[in-house]
Amino acid sequence: MYPSGGLPLAAPLRRLYPRGTVQPFDPSSSLPPLYARWIDALLRGPIPAETRATCDDCAMCAPPGAPPDEGNYFSPRTKCCTYVPTVPNFLVGRALEDGDFAFSAGRATLERRLDEGVGVHPLGVQAPARFSVLYDAGGPAAFGRAETLRCPHYLEEAGGRCGIWKHRNAICATWFCKYERGAVGMAFWDRLRDLLKEVEWALSTWCVLESGLDAAALESVFPPKPRPGTKLPMSAADVDGRPDPASARKVWGQWLGREREFYRECGRRVGPLAWEDVARIGGADIAVQARMTRQAHAELLSEKLPERLTPGTFQILSASPEAVRIVGYTGADALDLPPEILQVLPYFQGQPTREALETIESELGIRVEEDLVRKLADFHILADSRPGER
Repeated sequence: MYPSGGLPLAAPLRRLYPRGTVQPFDPSSSLPPLYARWIDALLRGPIPAETRATCDDCAMCAPPGAPPDEGNYFSPRTKCCTYVPTVPNFLVGRALEDGDFAFSAGRATLERRLDEGVGVHPLGVQAPARFSVLYDAGGPAAFGRAETLRCPHYLEEAGGRCGIWKHRNAICATWFCKYERGAVGMAFWDRLRDLLKEVEWALSTWCVLESGLDAAALESVFPPKPRPGTKLPMSAADVDGRPDPASARKVWGQWLGREREFYRECGRRVGPLAWEDVARIGGADIAVQARMTRQAHAELLSEKLPERLTPGTFQILSASPEAVRIVGYTGADALDLPPEILQVLPYFQGQPTREALETIESELGIRVEEDLVRKLADFHILADSRPGER
């Protein structure tokens, strides 16, 4: 976007959205190795890197010199790791079998959860029931800030890193605070999360069935689903956050006391599976999620300019002669844009997009580049006005 006789206003966005196809990356750097192998076989092309979500230098923590503001920034002592993951049985087994010395500190965090015995279940190591109550009650105000909710796999001595990064679950593998393509990126990763959650359920269930658990133990592992609206009470052990030996005897059956061996067997069963095997085991539920994930991935890679646009729903956080800060699809992902953008937005009123661009250049003397328009649409600063689109 150029003002008459000036420099390109889109230039500050080059680092956020360079012209041309988004650069691919090694999938194993963004997904756990096991999942990366399966998803690489599923998708038609690479997954672009989400470089704006910087875990080692948290993008959600206060920058140097900024006054701490708990309403806007995450705590550097928690970052986004205020969530206790349920680790499916086969990932527990793979983590226990991982002899990499660099993984030893992370493996020790998992060993502690197993030693404590809370949430140790044939389907995997589950989040404690009382954590779930606190997490739901805390809501957005506690996320990223409450140290009581901090993940047990958080390695503070390593600058705040995930101890089980190589074997993390679907939710941790697909959550980002910021996305290169805004809402388009969020939609893809949400779809991939749902697919991987179906995979985790299907494979952890399959492992339990393959383990030879007796009928009584299976009944405890897979109890009848409660009637709609029924809220199951927490046990005294759940409230106290301690193991329940009676419950453990019921669910583990003949595997009681050999839980680590059980998990290792699960890891060995799942490790060799190809994506075709996973899809066969998961059946229609995985097939549906896989198809929608492929579609979301195609949209993520697409550089097609929306045909018709209108101003979206957004909030201006700050404005100065140099820039305006705007949030659209989520309050956690603001864009800093040239102030002239506020003159441009009203020109998009549902007419063909290229016609709107011609009018802007004719009447304002400003040329708006297509990559900037796409960025505004990705972040819902501009909204797709076609029927059925956001």
